[in-house]
Formats: sequence, C-alpha cells, structure tokens
Amino acid sequence: MKLIIKKTDLLETPCERYNDLPNQFDAIEEITKRGNRSEDVNWLIINCEFAQTNEILEYYKSLKPSFDDVRLLIAHCEFAQTNEMLEYYKSLNPLYNDVRWLIANCNFAQTNEMLEYYKWLNPSFDDVVWLITHCNFAQNYEMLEYLESLKKIKMKNRH
Repeated sequence: MKLIIKKTDLLETPCERYNDLPNQFDAIEEITKRGNRSEDVNWLIINCEFAQTNEILEYYKSLKPSFDDVRLLIAHCEFAQTNEMLEYYKSLNPLYNDVRWLIANCNFAQTNEMLEYYKWLNPSFDDVVWLITHCNFAQNYEMLEYLESLKKIKMKNRH
C-alpha cells in the first residue's frame, strides 16, 4: 500500500521523529521505516484527509492500536466517527473512565447505546458523578436514576 502525500497535505507538523521528511513522500513507507506504530497512523489519519480511507483504517487496525488510540481517533477525526469504529473500540475492552471521556468529549459518542455500554462496565459512583456533571447529554433521568442506584450500593457497603 502506498500513500504519496506532500508535507503541505498535513494539518499539523509531524513529531520530531519525522523532521527529515522530503516535501513529497510515501507516508506508509515512512511509518513502516520508523517502527510501524499504530500511534503514527492514528496521527496521520487525523491530520491528512488523503489518509482518511477505509483501506488506511484497516491497515491501522492491523497494527493492533490501544483503546486509547482508537478513542482519540474517533474523538478527533470525523471520518472515524462511524458505528463500525465504535464497535471496534468496544471490542478492545476499554476501561469505564475511557468510555466516559469519549462520551463527554465526542458528540458522535453521545448516544443511549454508549451510555448503556458505559453502565455495563460498572463505573464507580464518582466517575458517574463526573460524567453527569461535565456532559449535558448525560444529564437525564435514566442517568440520575442509575447514579441513585450506585449511591444506595455505596451506602450499603459502608455498613
């Protein structure tokens, strides 16, 4: 696979490890030469519209990115804001606080399905408080009811 781009095709300046890039280069070849890291492909997808293809996404997934990396990709790249990518993210078994961050910071992830997934992960009482306090989408009756049920459990465990 090749992805020939110019430095001017990038929205941001690459990190120091990529300072030596020529004006025009094969982005996939350069990433491969520098360790074939999923974080670098993540950055490329976010910062280059020419890298926003299903082929590059499949290449990215083949590098086994962490759930943190996938969360950031979904949050910062509209192209990656698909139900398929959310399902892929969930398949990586993210921690509840990671899911909370995604819901709070990405409008695309503000769905009832994602709130149900978050609750399924058994978040802490304090984490749910944070989500409700910082995310308007989570300020609803169902979440307040869920918080109340956690409060009862917390109080019960104190005795």
